[in-house]
Amino acid sequence: MKAWFAVLGAALLSGCGYVGPPLPPTLDIPVTIGDFRAWEYGDNIELEFTLPDKTTENLTLTSVRSIELRIGENPADSKLVELPLAKPGPVTDQIPAQMWIGQTVLLAVRATGPKGKASDWSNPVSLAVIQPLATPSTPKPQNVAKGVELTWTGTGPHYRVFRAEGDGQPQQLADVDGPPYVDETTSYGTRYRYRIQAIAGDRQWSVVSEPAEITPADTFPPAVPEGLSAVPTPQSIELAWTRNTEADFRGYNIFRSTGNGPFEKIASLIEAPTFSDSKIESGKKYRYTLSAVDLTGNESAQSAPVETTAQ
Repeated sequence: MKAWFAVLGAALLSGCGYVGPPLPPTLDIPVTIGDFRAWEYGDNIELEFTLPDKTTENLTLTSVRSIELRIGENPADSKLVELPLAKPGPVTDQIPAQMWIGQTVLLAVRATGPKGKASDWSNPVSLAVIQPLATPSTPKPQNVAKGVELTWTGTGPHYRVFRAEGDGQPQQLADVDGPPYVDETTSYGTRYRYRIQAIAGDRQWSVVSEPAEITPADTFPPAVPEGLSAVPTPQSIELAWTRNTEADFRGYNIFRSTGNGPFEKIASLIEAPTFSDSKIESGKKYRYTLSAVDLTGNESAQSAPVETTAQ
């Protein structure tokens, strides 16, 4: 019987795992926020950061008890602002800028875990808060030869131009000191939307203006041809002039007047800057002029006329 109990005891002991000393409770302190950003936008100070999903003990953090903002000219005199709760991940928020105008404030944020333990303060951000910049007027886009010209009104020291192509998202296009601004990177037939923002520094911005839309079209003729000359030979009158340099140039139209009669077109869309007129009569006076035409069909005004007498 004693032997049987001994075997049973050994079996029971062999089936039990070793139980060590109890582990201390977790603190659930959120990891310190390291990507805090702040800037002035219109009447507000905008805030952006990532709320961590880990604790300092590398455990998963699914919620926090509170999120605090510290703001003031120095940490000792800072004001604490309770921010709305958020889940771990990207967070954006804002506070009114009014009470900080004229001050250079230092801002930081921190989170308090579910057990009431707060993280360290985030990376600090220094921000000079200025009188809010007024929103510029809706820009007025105009189709011009070099692209799209934008005009607007505003009181900002500088401006940022945004452009969206078609139904795409707006992209920063240029920083300028004021209107007008000519966007020379447009394409005919493409729809564009423009917005304007007043800026005073790297992080002092107005609210962005309402959008204005335009689809530029090629309504601009080539330059009027220059340097036309007419030289008579025994069989013809030879015309020559300076070649146009437009990228969308197509050709020249040639016009002739006999005596003092009206000008009539005698050739269309001549590509070379020369023309030989052999349909002439000896002793008659002829006058010539020409125009330039582009690929869209836009035609320039006619050049200054020249005259000569056929041999």
